[in-house]
Amino acid sequence: MPTPYLKSITAGGQVERFSVAEDEVLIGRLSESQIVLTNPYISRRHAKLIKTADGYSLVDMKSTHGTYVNGERIEERKLEDGDRIHLGRDQVELVFFSDETKEPKLATTLQGTDLDKSVMQLTSVIAMPTSSASDLEKISHLLDFQVNWEKSFSPDGTFQQIVNSALQLSGAERGYILLKEEEDFKYVAGMNANGELLSEDEFQTSRSIIHEVVTVGEPVLMTENIDQEFAQQQSILALDLMAVACMPLKWISSESDEVEVKGILYLDSRKTMHALSGLDQKILNRLADEAASVFEKLELINAFEERKAMEKELGLAYETQQALLPSELPDIRGVDLRAFSRPTHHVGGDFFDFFVRDETNFSAVLADVSGKGISAALLSSLVLGALEMESRSAAPLNQIVNQINIYLCEKSQSNRFVTLFLFRLGLDGQGEYISAGHNPAYLWRSDTGEIEELQAKDMVLGAFDFSRYQSVPMHMNEGDLLVVYSDGITEAMNPRDEMFGEERLINLIRDHASSGCKALEKIIVSSIEEFTEGMPQSDDITCMLIQKKS
Repeated sequence: MPTPYLKSITAGGQVERFSVAEDEVLIGRLSESQIVLTNPYISRRHAKLIKTADGYSLVDMKSTHGTYVNGERIEERKLEDGDRIHLGRDQVELVFFSDETKEPKLATTLQGTDLDKSVMQLTSVIAMPTSSASDLEKISHLLDFQVNWEKSFSPDGTFQQIVNSALQLSGAERGYILLKEEEDFKYVAGMNANGELLSEDEFQTSRSIIHEVVTVGEPVLMTENIDQEFAQQQSILALDLMAVACMPLKWISSESDEVEVKGILYLDSRKTMHALSGLDQKILNRLADEAASVFEKLELINAFEERKAMEKELGLAYETQQALLPSELPDIRGVDLRAFSRPTHHVGGDFFDFFVRDETNFSAVLADVSGKGISAALLSSLVLGALEMESRSAAPLNQIVNQINIYLCEKSQSNRFVTLFLFRLGLDGQGEYISAGHNPAYLWRSDTGEIEELQAKDMVLGAFDFSRYQSVPMHMNEGDLLVVYSDGITEAMNPRDEMFGEERLINLIRDHASSGCKALEKIIVSSIEEFTEGMPQSDDITCMLIQKKS
């Protein structure tokens, strides 16, 4: 089937295409979004596409600067081919197409690149040059930077060129670019008027002026005489400064939806600088904006690399977790078996398995390991391996679990633990179970229609080496059905922050257990899907159903 997609054309003429292959596609600045847009006026979770029976709908996620379809601000709108989507104050544009055949093959005319716009803005300022450089020479500094930026992105080289252009324009002796780290600003790049790089050891600035710029959020320009309120500051006196120019670098980080001062472009001199015309100030502000763009791009790259590493880990965790699940359910005389496990995007540590020692009895386990990702999957593998080894013997369940608990306390971290429901059942229906900190299992009685709760009697595994476990007798008659599950089912959330809950699960079992394992499994799965309404879940959803037959 054709894959729907969104298409955009950047101001530089680059075509970007985003496939819409999932049932729900998040658009925003968060690196976890399926479509990541870095424009500062895009919210972290700006909008999402939701698949419906007849296509896709676009839903605004209460974004700060709005979502528009064909010029109209929307909360939710079904999309048609060719619909033009605008996001945020800068009106980032995307066009929706259900497949390639729906896209008209028309040339796209650009209204001008960012560079064209910036030059137009700069040249629109009419001011007499007050320094030795002409307006054309000043603009050339900006053009040189833009050309180098577009040729290749090198943070160090870009920062150095920004500082060099600012020094030549202002007549300052020194220039620095600083980045905020916690409550302080750290050295990133530095240069003097001769084009010589300044090391971090030579880094000195006026902290009082930087504090003023951060507090007010506006540039401080004192190119001839330092204002009286700053003139007696210790840093000003120590550096013997006569002129300072300090511009804030602002952008929206991935952790916030607000524009913040995250960096500084700082210039100073022990003699007067050039008097800055309106055009000079425009160019300095533009250079500051470009420096902020570099930092924002670096944040995006770092977030992208982190996302790639996370996706690699999640892929490995998923493979590890899937390997823990039986490729097919065993054929055991006297019982009907069904089981399923649906890992979340985060990949947790749920697993289940069956151990058949001989034709007289079998054992089964459903466990939930704390944590997410590869560490949880590996701990699951450790627990399952130990269970398989111990279950080959005819040892009592309590002896098996006691040994595994001691093993886990020795081998795993103190903050990692396992909840577990383990049972053994014979052909005659006699059995026993151990519930180690697990949520209750439900045993439906076919003769009465009543449901018995098999409650946890013991501590979680892996927490305390002194814990001792005792099995509880159980018996299943013909037609009885046992439901063992992880808390991912009862804690599944819908968009209104409501949980699926134990009562809803019990009612499903009571109403549908008489139809058998297969029918009950189907109704549990469909009920969870209907209840969650496509909401991503934070925990694995795992269930095991066992029915006694003749």
